[in-house]
Amino acid sequence: MPGPVQWLRNRERLSVNPSANPSPEAGIGLIGVIFWILILVLVIAFVVKVMPSYYDYWSLQNIVKQQAQQAAPEESAGQILYNLNGRLGVAMIHIPQKDIVIEKAGNGPVLITVTYDKIVPLAGNMSLLLHFQAKGGH
Repeated sequence: MPGPVQWLRNRERLSVNPSANPSPEAGIGLIGVIFWILILVLVIAFVVKVMPSYYDYWSLQNIVKQQAQQAAPEESAGQILYNLNGRLGVAMIHIPQKDIVIEKAGNGPVLITVTYDKIVPLAGNMSLLLHFQAKGGH
């Protein structure tokens, strides 16, 4: 059985050159770095392509809610649609007229619903279909 002095000498000899026995868990390699950078670039490209559609939707949702709240009881559905189109034009949001539904019961509250689809081209022949529905009013 080795004594304490012999044990210390063996320990010092092993700790002098730790790279002599490299660990397989030493770190990430070049291929790993390239892989994660590629994944990060793809995620950023996806977000950059999709976020403008969601920004337009959030703006549209605010405009529809404000228009429904500010509609006077004596306004016709045509006048409400005209005012809504004016606001959408200022915000540079282009929605087909067939996608806008205005429901008005006499002099009661107004319900405005805008339902539309947006196709976002991703790469080559791949596209993403986004379905949006904005509601405002009672």
